[in-house]
Amino acid sequence: MSVIKSFAQSLNPEETALFILTEGFTNTHHAKTAEGVIKYGKWKIDSIIDSQYHSNEAYSYPLVKTLRKALEQSKYANDNSIKDRALLIGIAPAGGKIPENWLSIIKEAIVSGLHIISGLHEFLEDLDEIQDLAKRHQVRLWDLRNPDQYQSSLINAIAKLNKRSVQNKVVTMVGSDCSVGKMCTALELNKSLLELGTSSQFIATGQTGIMISGNGIPLDRVIGDFMAGSVEQEISRVIEKYNPQFSIVEGQGSLLHPAYSSVTLSLLHGSNPDALILCHKANKSKIDDPYTITIPSIAKLIEIYENVLSLIENKSKVIGIAVNTSTLSDAEAREYLDGLATEISLPCSDPIRFGMEEIAKNLIGSFV
Repeated sequence: MSVIKSFAQSLNPEETALFILTEGFTNTHHAKTAEGVIKYGKWKIDSIIDSQYHSNEAYSYPLVKTLRKALEQSKYANDNSIKDRALLIGIAPAGGKIPENWLSIIKEAIVSGLHIISGLHEFLEDLDEIQDLAKRHQVRLWDLRNPDQYQSSLINAIAKLNKRSVQNKVVTMVGSDCSVGKMCTALELNKSLLELGTSSQFIATGQTGIMISGNGIPLDRVIGDFMAGSVEQEISRVIEKYNPQFSIVEGQGSLLHPAYSSVTLSLLHGSNPDALILCHKANKSKIDDPYTITIPSIAKLIEIYENVLSLIENKSKVIGIAVNTSTLSDAEAREYLDGLATEISLPCSDPIRFGMEEIAKNLIGSFV
């Protein structure tokens, strides 16, 4: 039985034309929801909507200035295989509020018959005007972070550190900061493990991962006492249903981050992993604004995460480093990764540029 209730189940990504709204945020890290869904999702992407962005280098889909224009030139307008159309809120800003200037676009989308998909903390269904308009035009609002969208038995559980079969290994992504590639790393690792002939399942813990996979837990919206338990229950559900050799858990936040460390710690306790993958961004030295916190060395980060797990008598180790090298040239990236690998004696790779095969092989070898 799926974690997500009827709304998500009723929208088949392969039969849904998706208009992605990134208004004013297309070229920023806030647009990671749009980027993740485009790269890894099964949705039929129609176009990206942003009146303020003038380049289309970031995406291989049409970038248009208005929803009206997007609807007029929709490539799926006369496609009989498309059963639904939806507007996706394509950003994940700090605090998760809907930008005020987006409300008119959302209303226009509803009047045009589009369902609305949002992963923000501010729920569309809590806005009376939006709710009334949706009912009037018979479209649905999917507030992905709303706990009511999920089975209560999975998001209202206390962590128990349940024992797992030695055949089922859990691998959790951790990071030096937010937005350093934990979701992409998990998805690429899952892909590499499958290509190497193992059975593996990706476990989403954030809104974008859930949009991609169709299952998971919106961890940062779960009541604090139940965060670790919800992760534990979701892993148990996946193991019971699929019996994978590896369950690859999407990471959240960072133990270093003053705002989001509680989510990271709950994720570590709830997943009680058999191995960790540390994610970092090349040459990133400080936690994102407004903080001035210095990120320690990779060796120190490994020590921090392994020591925190030791508090629950977990002896898991970091078995690979995933680095976002997007600010470097190919040659610079190779030099950076080779130097880091030599320094810490672990495989290091950029999941997007160079893939996760080496780290996946090290993971498999760790349990042979």
